[in-house]
Amino acid sequence: MRIRISYQKMLSLRFTSALDMQRIWERSIRRASYKITYSQGYHPQPKIQLGLPLPLGFISEDEKVDVWLENDIDKELIKTNLELNIPEGLEINQIEKIDPSSKPLVTLIKISEYAVRFWDDNNKVNLNHSISDLLQEKEIIRIKRNNKPYDLRPLILDLHQMEAKDDFNIFMALKSEQNQMGRADEVMFALGYELDAFLIKRLLSY
Repeated sequence: MRIRISYQKMLSLRFTSALDMQRIWERSIRRASYKITYSQGYHPQPKIQLGLPLPLGFISEDEKVDVWLENDIDKELIKTNLELNIPEGLEINQIEKIDPSSKPLVTLIKISEYAVRFWDDNNKVNLNHSISDLLQEKEIIRIKRNNKPYDLRPLILDLHQMEAKDDFNIFMALKSEQNQMGRADEVMFALGYELDAFLIKRLLSY
């Protein structure tokens, strides 16, 4: 049985890495007394597959993880039991049953939407002007961690100032394919903001 868990990652877990999230789900499922299927080979691993890894420091309204279980169990029962065993800072939105042979979750994601909130209202000054100037650029050259340059501009599908909603100030939609991955923090850096000036929330990946 393959299930897909959609969940929220809140502020208290914003500095939890993708690897740690996988371990959290493994421990939570075991505490709920469900048996996870293992991969084959010399070093069997629990079959838990995160969707698009959430960068460190981000929060999210809609993350996904696929888990293979040994037994077929009612999804609502799984949800009820897991909710009793997940740590504070996680909230399950829903659980779906997925065809065990369907494609890896990460290959299905093409676009991600984000909202950005500033810690200081002074950062909102001239925000529309800064966004307009950035979108007029033909190229936005950024440097990857491997020191290779890349053009961020074609990865930005939408970028605009939001009307006040839960104190979030910027909306952006970015390409999120495996070979064309736009990072929301890189967009903020290109706008001229420092890392400690903002909080990023992933709204949706699809």
